[in-house]
Amino acid sequence: MLYCACRLSSSWAYFSEECERLKSVFSRLKYPRQLINSTINTFVNLRVADQQSPQASTEMAENVTRVVMPFKDQDSANIVKTQLKDLSVKLQTTIQPVFFSRKIAQEFQACQTKPQLVNQQCIVYQFQCDLCDTGSYVGYTPGHLHLRVDGHKNALSSVRKHYDKEHAGAVPDDLLSRFKVLKKCRNKFDCLMNEMLYIKQLRPCSNVQSDSIHAKVFV
Repeated sequence: MLYCACRLSSSWAYFSEECERLKSVFSRLKYPRQLINSTINTFVNLRVADQQSPQASTEMAENVTRVVMPFKDQDSANIVKTQLKDLSVKLQTTIQPVFFSRKIAQEFQACQTKPQLVNQQCIVYQFQCDLCDTGSYVGYTPGHLHLRVDGHKNALSSVRKHYDKEHAGAVPDDLLSRFKVLKKCRNKFDCLMNEMLYIKQLRPCSNVQSDSIHAKVFV
């Protein structure tokens, strides 16, 4: 409270008035008068000494040698401070430790890149035939892409129907290479919504009316 009163007072006269108020307040709270007076006198003497010797403080700050050290824990820091204090006495120079800590990012391992198999799960994909320009298809799968590609080898698939109609059923062995991921999704509904948007944008030739989101969700 003395410190606050000193900071808020524009002159020593005002500060003296605040000290008298503090004496009155703590006297009513049954504090010993001797303790109140000694506390105020000690504070005033320290403030006067600080104002009279700014040069000494500047010289002391200039004689400080700072040592940069990594921070491990508080116990280790306390031991280092004690050791440097003893060293300061021997060297007649103030040595202060300056601790630095590791950044939070250094405490955690970098995120590992997920394998391609995991990245190709719950996605919207596009098929593009390498034998013609008309063979294109947009779909989605909540599972893995390679399993969905195996499903497209079935006779009921739009991709298989394209090969049967346009290329005499010559389905390539590396059919997976004709597929690419358009978007990684969070869930099945997210897949449906993004599939609808890509169908509208890309207008794939092999998609039929039953592939629309209305047919998959509302019918």
